[in-house]
Amino acid sequence: MIAIPLEKKESTVISKLYGNTPYFAFLDEETGAFKVVENKGCGDGIDTAKFISAQNVDSTIFYHMGEKIFEYFEEAGLKVYSCMKSSLSIDEIYRELLSSSCKEVTKENCSTLLDSGSSSCTCSSK
Repeated sequence: MIAIPLEKKESTVISKLYGNTPYFAFLDEETGAFKVVENKGCGDGIDTAKFISAQNVDSTIFYHMGEKIFEYFEEAGLKVYSCMKSSLSIDEIYRELLSSSCKEVTKENCSTLLDSGSSSCTCSSK
C-alpha cells in the first residue's frame, strides 16, 4: 500500500504539499483500488510522517518533501518515491508502480530529489 498526498478528499492528482496536505489516498499496488483518509498529522511534517507510518502502508510518494520527513520514513522502513515534480494522477502512479518506473529516494540520491529548504541534504553523510 502506498500513501499519496491529496489537496482535497475528491482529488485524484498528487498534492504539491506533504506535511501540510489534508488528505492521503492509500493505493493498493496489487489491485489499483484506493481509499482516501484525512491526514491526522496535517500541519506538521513529522506528525504527518508518524500518522503515515502508523497506517498499513509500506511506501509513499511526494511532489515536495523535506529531509526530516524522509529520514523518519527511512528509519521506519518505508520506501519513499518522488513523482519528479510531475502532477501525476492516482492512476498514473499506479501504472508507474506496476512498470517499476517510480524513482525511489535513497541516501545516495536524496540531495537531488528532496526539498530541504535552505540547508543541503545530509542524508548520505550519516
